Amino acid sequence: MSLNALMRWLKPREMIFFDLLEEATANVYQAAQLFDREIRSNDPTRFAELRRQMKDLEHNGDNLTQQIIERLNHTFVTPLEREDILHLAFAIDDVVDRIHSVCERLILYRIGHVMPAITEMSSIIVEGSGEILHLTKSLRNMSNQKEIVDRIRRVHALENKADSIYHAALAQIFEDPKDAIELLKWKELLEEVEHATDKIELVAKVIGSTVMKNA
Repeated sequence: MSLNALMRWLKPREMIFFDLLEEATANVYQAAQLFDREIRSNDPTRFAELRRQMKDLEHNGDNLTQQIIERLNHTFVTPLEREDILHLAFAIDDVVDRIHSVCERLILYRIGHVMPAITEMSSIIVEGSGEILHLTKSLRNMSNQKEIVDRIRRVHALENKADSIYHAALAQIFEDPKDAIELLKWKELLEEVEHATDKIELVAKVIGSTVMKNA
């Protein structure tokens, strides 16, 4: 047992880190739901408001990450390894950053309609965000190892599904490219949405490794 692990066992735990991580993941879930709802409207007149609301959620995520960093700087005993808390905080924040990046590009590229592939991957982002919210909550006691492993596997399966959708969509836009500029716009949009699913899987992996170290 490491010195830090021993100190965590002997002294009261700073539960605020769990609160902040859960709040950060709830922020991800809220961002995913907002994105999915507005994307499904397929109404470009709503995209500017989507970007504005997503920017607020992105700022909220940044603030929560900063709070975690500040707490780590002033807390001697932490409930998990400092590196794990920090890695997880950044991984969670990256999910909202990627969703926000997509919303920025909807406006920048003046997107007038949404490809079905993006809507499909949006559903995966919502489902995956729900899974990592449950996984983050499981860090408080880590008692149900089987449920944790099952949820991580589900996130991995969702990411694989998103990859398949992404590659099929790429093949579609390159099959008969009539406009090189439009092709590049859609290629980048598809990449950004797929990156969001990658970041969700990264959160699940970090939680998985953290649980293994503390089992």
